[in-house]
Amino acid sequence: MVMKNWMFVFILMVLFHACGGHAETAFTFSLPLDDERIVVLETASERIPLTLERGDSLRTTSFALALNGGEYARIWVGDFAFTVWLEDGKPWTTKLKWNELHFEGAGADINNYLNRRWMHEIYFRDYYVMSEAAYLERLEQVVQEREKILRERDLDPNYTAREMKRIHWLRGYYLAQMASRVDERAEKIVLSEKYLGELKEVAKEETVCWGIPEYPEAIKRALFALAGEEEKTSDAVGRMQRVLKLATENYKDKRLVEYIVHKSVMEYAGQKGLDGASELDRVHRACVERNDYVMAYEKMYDVCKKLFKGQPAISFTFQDTTGNEVSLSDFMGKYVYIDIWATWCGPCNAELPYLAKLEKALEGKNICFVGISCDFELENWKAFVKEEKLGGVQVYMNGDKEFMNAVLCNSVPRFMLIDREGKYIDANMTRPSNPETLKTLEALPGI
Repeated sequence: MVMKNWMFVFILMVLFHACGGHAETAFTFSLPLDDERIVVLETASERIPLTLERGDSLRTTSFALALNGGEYARIWVGDFAFTVWLEDGKPWTTKLKWNELHFEGAGADINNYLNRRWMHEIYFRDYYVMSEAAYLERLEQVVQEREKILRERDLDPNYTAREMKRIHWLRGYYLAQMASRVDERAEKIVLSEKYLGELKEVAKEETVCWGIPEYPEAIKRALFALAGEEEKTSDAVGRMQRVLKLATENYKDKRLVEYIVHKSVMEYAGQKGLDGASELDRVHRACVERNDYVMAYEKMYDVCKKLFKGQPAISFTFQDTTGNEVSLSDFMGKYVYIDIWATWCGPCNAELPYLAKLEKALEGKNICFVGISCDFELENWKAFVKEEKLGGVQVYMNGDKEFMNAVLCNSVPRFMLIDREGKYIDANMTRPSNPETLKTLEALPGI
């Protein structure tokens, strides 16, 4: 009887390996007990929400995956992502403390390398303030440091080769990031032909690199930058349509096309909504089939519908500099041009002189200008309003994330135009610096 049982197990093992099956490898991730952020595991093929159990001092989750070799993934803690390496037969455990991960277990060496602190980094503000030459110099420092440390670690040769590819795509991602933000800089620059040539190389498909997180990200950002160079238009919808056209016509890997289309449309919708963007909606529905992408898009679309022209504007009640409450309903019967901004935001400050000119040009007309500050410090905002002698009605959001989320405001400045009945004319109105803005406002009926 024992011999029969062993034979049965042996046959199951043979069938399991013959069918290409892989044993699951377990991984454990912990957060401090007072850290309530949502945790999601993102692989190249899916996003998996993780449920954390509360212990005496930690919130902990364990997940097991059947892996064929090793692959990159990301653990999202709120909006912050940690890159990890998942390899069959090499489990690890890690705890998050002070936004750092330290690993133990068979898979610790690679993951401690991935999550070490680096001397050289590219920061968000660098895209907006550094010259091309200075930026490229910093980028070389970033790449060289990572390659040097990687060689010194003497990790598995197969992983090392894969990581060298990831560093290559990391460089491409940072190249594309700066180029995609040239139009947003306070001091405009023109990128050299050499830089643009490198950007075109970044945009080339390399299917064997699927699974490296920076690979599709770099291509998506590169297409956005190149679309801007080709079209030279301020029309955000038109630029995005060009990105989708480049993606759908030039790449063979359906996974890459889905990624670019979905992430691009979601990014656009998150910043500008989908009113007047029917072509983006059409392309997304035609090209994207991945289940989690479809579900995320439908959720976003339902939110965007509330911002379409003619929909009731999202209400608010905030305090002005004297502490008096100001509500959207206070302006019923007047047009309202809203500026969501912050004192620390360079592009916001760049718009203020143009906003003052708008207010002057439309003085005495049936329109109110309302500035809604999302500043972190109340007193800083009050002092800025006083020193800069800002016009219109100035109110303070006081950390109201509910309002920001409701109007899909993920970055500032953001402008909105509301009609006399409290309905949206344009929930993503053009900026004061755009010559079309004054023309639009002057043409409003009964202004």
